[in-house]
Amino acid sequence: MTGRGDGAHGELVLLERFDGYAVVTLNRPEKANAMNAAAQTELAAALDAVREDCRAVVLTGAGHRSFCAGVDLSERRGLSKNQVQERLFSWGADPWFEIQERILRHPAVFVAAVNGAALGGGLTLVNNCEIAVASDAAVFGMPEIGLGTFPALSGASTLHRILPKHAAYLVLTADRVDAEKALRWGLVTEVVRPDDVLSRAKEIAAIVGKLDPVVVDFSKRAVREVPTMDWSRSIDYGLRTGMVVRANSDAAVAGVTRFLDRAERGGGNTSAPSSTTAEPHT
Repeated sequence: MTGRGDGAHGELVLLERFDGYAVVTLNRPEKANAMNAAAQTELAAALDAVREDCRAVVLTGAGHRSFCAGVDLSERRGLSKNQVQERLFSWGADPWFEIQERILRHPAVFVAAVNGAALGGGLTLVNNCEIAVASDAAVFGMPEIGLGTFPALSGASTLHRILPKHAAYLVLTADRVDAEKALRWGLVTEVVRPDDVLSRAKEIAAIVGKLDPVVVDFSKRAVREVPTMDWSRSIDYGLRTGMVVRANSDAAVAGVTRFLDRAERGGGNTSAPSSTTAEPHT
């Protein structure tokens, strides 16, 4: 399937649209796809541009060496060009945090296509995607403690994603782990050959892109919020989410009808339909 390029977001972040999903590429390969202020602005614009028509977004980096090396430290906040201390505000002071909030609250499912090193803020991006496909040549880590600071976003987000002792190792040693260990630890969903990373991520995004947008939106929110709840609250949240979805979309009625029709034609087979049989939402 051929994508449609969107040049409105500049050269630092590329946007390509497909049916039901988009591919967003961080395009600073000469800087290991580190995100300077201009790149972060373009990324925010690209995410906003696909809110209405994309149920999934693939995030990847240009080249084969790096997925994302995090925030560009050459623009580290603190001093302006005139070496004057900048005003620090309680909200909106960290643009990279604001990007993460945009992804968290975005109605689309995010699929990371980790084509290379994901370090610091790049690991934060991986953590903030619901699904992550990694190259078997990718590495993961957070170098901040070696630079004399705590990995504020990557450390906190990793502690939410994997077991505490695994997260502690990454935070406290600044060591890097390979893709296979990242898979065992739960940082990524699956590992494939380098040449297959983007195609596999797009394959997953295409599956999600065929689903009803209301179902995807509320299901993503549940996936993110339920793990923070106790057993009873999580079950209650699941029930309420189902009620909200059914009240705002006819997808459930149509889906159950198709399922029962197939069961009758198949002699009473009541197994749930595969995602590969999902019909495009129009």
